[in-house]
Amino acid sequence: MLYLDCYKLLYLLCLRNNASPFLVMLSMFLFICCSQAKQYVVGGPANSWKAPLSSPDSLNHWANSHHFKIGDTLIFKYNERTESVHEVNETDYKRCNTVGQEHVVYNDGNTKVLLTKSGFRHFISGNQSHCRMGLKLAVVVISRKTKNNPPSPTPSPSPSPLSSSPSPSPLPNNHGVTGSSSAGFVGVMMWLLGVMMLLV
Repeated sequence: MLYLDCYKLLYLLCLRNNASPFLVMLSMFLFICCSQAKQYVVGGPANSWKAPLSSPDSLNHWANSHHFKIGDTLIFKYNERTESVHEVNETDYKRCNTVGQEHVVYNDGNTKVLLTKSGFRHFISGNQSHCRMGLKLAVVVISRKTKNNPPSPTPSPSPSPLSSSPSPSPLPNNHGVTGSSSAGFVGVMMWLLGVMMLLV
């Protein structure tokens, strides 16, 4: 990941240029924290975002067997000519609604989604019939400080009536180009500050 590379570079520059002990310790801390992040290929094997599935719940069974944390990355591998990934709110997830202004649409065949905050994230196939066959995924993202097991999403694979519970806040319609998170921004700013301190 870009931020991890920035932290590595900062750490190496600190060691090479006899930086202050504080700056060396800060860069070591950032390097260790960021190196704990994991990348998960959705469903396990390559090209797993496709229909038909072995069972309508197979992707959510896969998700329930992992603990996703802030900083981890989901990787969706699929044939971009026949498939896509939509990040949606809970209501559209349950209904397999593939049209919505708040949807973040990915169609590059090798989509990487950085998990930047705790809570539920919902993904569906851009093909409504595939979504109804179970090509959908709900994950729970937890903080790296959390010790307890996260709640299990276990959503129903079939469309259901609108839930009375509030939906997550809408996502920007940026067609797969994710905006920089505050954590990423802070990381880049710290890296730039470190480089500037070394050059002075």
